[in-house]
Amino acid sequence: MEAPDGPEETIARDFNSHEWGMGHRIGNAAEGFLVISLPSSPAGKWALHVNQARTTTNLEVPTSAFGIAQFALDVQGARIECSAQLPEGPVRPAVLLPVLQQLSNAMSDLAVQSAGRVGAQLSCREGCGACCRQAVPITPVEARALAEWIDALPEERRTVLRERFRRAASRLEESGLAQAVRQLQQGKGTATAHEAGLQYFALGIPCPFLEDERCTLHEIRPLRCREYLVVSPAENCAHPQTKEVVSIRPPVMLSRILGRWDTNGAAQPVELILLTMLDEWIAGHPAGNDLPQRTAPEMLQEFLRGFAQDASAAPADPRVEQSSDFLPERSDA
Repeated sequence: MEAPDGPEETIARDFNSHEWGMGHRIGNAAEGFLVISLPSSPAGKWALHVNQARTTTNLEVPTSAFGIAQFALDVQGARIECSAQLPEGPVRPAVLLPVLQQLSNAMSDLAVQSAGRVGAQLSCREGCGACCRQAVPITPVEARALAEWIDALPEERRTVLRERFRRAASRLEESGLAQAVRQLQQGKGTATAHEAGLQYFALGIPCPFLEDERCTLHEIRPLRCREYLVVSPAENCAHPQTKEVVSIRPPVMLSRILGRWDTNGAAQPVELILLTMLDEWIAGHPAGNDLPQRTAPEMLQEFLRGFAQDASAAPADPRVEQSSDFLPERSDA
């Protein structure tokens, strides 16, 4: 695929060549051109272009009914051109999750390509579920969406998952790690996130959605799961205490940006929730308290401004680091 002349041409071609739905594709690797497409009807337009090199933003706001959001992002020499159908009126931020999930996939693809240029290859494979026993943080927006997704499942499946969550929570309480995690989230206690992550892994608690070493939530898995990319031998992941697990980070960690929102889309200090403590968080945050306050375009604009800030500070190559847990330090989030 040749690099297009501009966003309008790219989006028009994508609308004509894709079925309704969402997906992303990569163009010629040498050109570093990446496209995410969420086809929709051309009822309106809102565009945000971020130029990383100059850290400038050009914004086009609609004057008529809003329908399609279109924006382009330049990150580490690659252009990501996106379009998404967004509803009118105030909405909850969860409506943006499909867009953010696709954008997160794109960030991971860029990191894998950059790592490949220095000889590092992604070792993550289907059927390797060691990382699914790590402490996975999710954002409040994801927590609410995930809880509602579980509630909508058939009763038999819902019962199975809730029992897995119950067993996981019970194990965390018995070990004392649940309290340590609460203190960590509050900026208290003596344990670091790294230490808590190792303790969590040692408990061997599988993700409630893990079955036969495969993720049953893969299509809508949390952003942090999408961002965890290992380039060391896959077998090392089962022994994180050896500190031989080497991961790469996407140029922008979308989970950190989304973690700055509450379930209404209002700004707040970064909040990350341990996936296996989802029921506890839901009990303290009734869905009835969620009141849509902002429109999808307003929230997308704010999110992309945060994206631009993080992208401007991203290193030229993916950060290669020793990693033994998902859970980030609060100050690093």
